[in-house]
Amino acid sequence: MKREELIQQLDKNDLDKIYVLYGKEIYLIKELEDKFKALANPATLDFNQVIIDGKETNIDMIQSAVETLPFMDERRYIIIKDFELFKGRKKNFNDNDEKKLLEILESAPETSLIVFAQYEEVDTRRSFFKKLGKFANMVELKKLEDVQLLNWSRQIFNKYRVNIENSVIAYMVETSGYSDKKSDMNLMDLENEIKKLCVFVGDAGRVDKSIIDQMMKDKVENDVFKFLYYMSSKNSKMSVKLLEDMIDSGESGLGIIFLITRQVYNIIQIKRMQKERMPYNIIRDNMGMPSFVVNKLSRQANNFSEEILVDMINYLSDSDYMIKQGLIGDRLSLEIFIAKYCK
Repeated sequence: MKREELIQQLDKNDLDKIYVLYGKEIYLIKELEDKFKALANPATLDFNQVIIDGKETNIDMIQSAVETLPFMDERRYIIIKDFELFKGRKKNFNDNDEKKLLEILESAPETSLIVFAQYEEVDTRRSFFKKLGKFANMVELKKLEDVQLLNWSRQIFNKYRVNIENSVIAYMVETSGYSDKKSDMNLMDLENEIKKLCVFVGDAGRVDKSIIDQMMKDKVENDVFKFLYYMSSKNSKMSVKLLEDMIDSGESGLGIIFLITRQVYNIIQIKRMQKERMPYNIIRDNMGMPSFVVNKLSRQANNFSEEILVDMINYLSDSDYMIKQGLIGDRLSLEIFIAKYCK
């Protein structure tokens, strides 16, 4: 099922019994989850809306939630977040439980509406996912494209009462890197970029390309995020292209080396804190960065081993010294960096 079809069903309140929300665009998963929550009558919310932690639940808890009749309402809304069986984990379920759960869900009463909101990765190859898909609505939330992305961005700008032409929105999206299929940028990141532009121009202000160029001076830092992503993917062609784009836009080789070094160092710090199992809020506070930046760095931390990251720091430090001593050109040094770590 497509997102648009589900939104139409939600608007008409003409819904089936079971929905599974999954995919890379967690912003859209949260948006749909909130729409489901809004269907419940606030007066009987405590009786008719159940939020279940899918990592900690068991079959008895789910069966009880599903089979309990609503109180003074037509439906009971059960939302199960990050259900462990979609990840292949079986902390609280065995094979018999899995089979029994599918029977419970398939025979769920019409008075129960069950929503699985999966913010973690889903293994679509698992038998549980495939068997559930035979009678449930599977809604994959992918990156928005073209008109959908333009309309979504327009809504955010309108929310802040900021004027912007469609051509400028398209330029902003392109500049952000969101549309790059290999980019790990998501709608939460894009919304943060839009918010920065809106705060800059103020209520009833106008955003044009010059303001985007000025405010997305962070563009170079975003390019460094993308650059390291391509490096981790061993995509030397895109790494070289991005390097050329940064240099052609006027960024110096030493400036790029500085930004790469700073980001790699930040990734190492986050990787070490993750290894110590520090809570996310502690990591964010220790880094002293906005959440969306920490999220980006956390994703990058999964792409490299600490050994490679430390080796990168050493190479970049040596390169900085050699460039300043006139022993090597800055561009050549960065091209060697790509060749060394993309092989």
